[in-house]
Amino acid sequence: MDSLAKLGTVAGVALFAGFFCVVLWKIATGCISMSYLLDGDVRDPKNPDGSGFSATASGGRAQMLSVTLSVVVWYLLQVIHNPKQFPQLPDTMLATLAGSHFVYLGGKAQGLFFGRLKDLIG
Repeated sequence: MDSLAKLGTVAGVALFAGFFCVVLWKIATGCISMSYLLDGDVRDPKNPDGSGFSATASGGRAQMLSVTLSVVVWYLLQVIHNPKQFPQLPDTMLATLAGSHFVYLGGKAQGLFFGRLKDLIG
């Protein structure tokens, strides 16, 4: 039974490593575009293509990505430090991550329903 568990572990690691390599290869060759990763859609009735939306740089996406990546790096360092058990995520870090996603989703809802904030104010 122990050898079957080891085989399953090796097969799982090989499968995920293969997925990871394929995604990295597609990013490197340009099949997966990263050009608009930090852009968001906002309501724009004046958009010339007639869709009613336009893409602009999104500060919410940038802050959400940075907070998420910092939590991931912290978590990976904890797993490397003690690989025998999953680390417990501190409540403050979980609240920061949830708040970051809440701010992003709030900004996205505001942009989709009401348009750019600068257009609402000015």
